This record gives sequence, C-alpha cells and structure tokens, in this order.
Amino acid sequence: MRQQALDALDILDSDNESAFDGLVQAASAICGTPIALISLIDHDRQWFKANVGLEGVSETPRSISFCTHAIEQPELFVVEDAQLNPGFAGNPLVTGDPHIRFYAGAPLQLACGATVGTLCVIAREPMHLDAKQREILCKLSQTAVHLLEGRRALRMEARSRQDAERISADMPIGLYATDANGACIYTNERWQ
Repeated sequence: MRQQALDALDILDSDNESAFDGLVQAASAICGTPIALISLIDHDRQWFKANVGLEGVSETPRSISFCTHAIEQPELFVVEDAQLNPGFAGNPLVTGDPHIRFYAGAPLQLACGATVGTLCVIAREPMHLDAKQREILCKLSQTAVHLLEGRRALRMEARSRQDAERISADMPIGLYATDANGACIYTNERWQ
C-alpha cells in the first residue's frame, strides 16, 4: 500500500519546489539542526524532495536510512544519540558522512493511511528536542502531507483536462467550455 501511494504522488525525482524547501528550512531553524529533509521511502532508496544541510545529496540506500524506521512508527521517531543506540551505532551514516548523532523524523501519513516518508531533522551531535519543537516538527510534517496531496490533486486535474480536450478535439460536434464567470475557456475545432 505504501509504495502504491508513493507512486500515485508522481513526485519521485521531481524538481525542487519552494513550498517543500521552505518546510525543511523552517524545521531546521526551529529545531536548531544543520540538516532537515523531506525524505520519501522508495523500494530501495530514500529520496529527498527537500534538503537543507546535505547539498548535493539527493538519496541514500533505504537499507541504512533512519527514515525507514521512522515510517514504521505512528508518531515522532527520535534517536538522541545514534552512537549510543545499538540499532544505529554501526550504521554507515553514523560512522561516516554525514556522521549522524541525532535524528528526529515525523511520519508523512497520507489520508489513505499510507506513510510514504518523513520530515526529519538531523544533527552531528547528540541533542534533545523540547515539547514545543516536537509539536512544531509534527505540524510541519502535516503541512508537508497537505502539500503532497494538493500537488497530486492539481496534477490529476491537469491530466483530466488534457484528456478531455484531446477527446473533444476529435468529436464530430462543436464543443465549448466556460469558466465560472461564463467566459469561454475552450473550443474544439468543429465549434470554431
């Protein structure tokens, strides 16, 4: 279900979008971390829709991602010191670049119930988020979900419009469409 929901978003490997970039910038600033990501969990990778602090990196293997663990949790997943956590101490992202010590990931759960990724913050030293930072990080993740679902709805509407125009272009009768104010917004060749 998760992979189907992610595929339906039609977002993997898409260009940067300022709304998503703004969310990670806000998360980084509010939590005081040098790194913040919107990470989407694909079959074998985590892909970053938005990224602050890991410039030039667009994905990592899913097998070593912290976000893979975070999407399995119903709420915020926090690792305050990865070097002291037996599940993460030997992780290449801890022992090597980017030297993760702190991770907090809020799941991105779509309306259908599928969790497709996280909004996460990362630091290279142990940290603790206070209750307000945790709350805001979770609110920002909900905003990310609204952006993901809104983006999908707009793309689906555009495809439907293109399909309707393609079909009506071949119709043997004249067709036209108006906007809510009655202004003509489309005519097929036969109507013209």
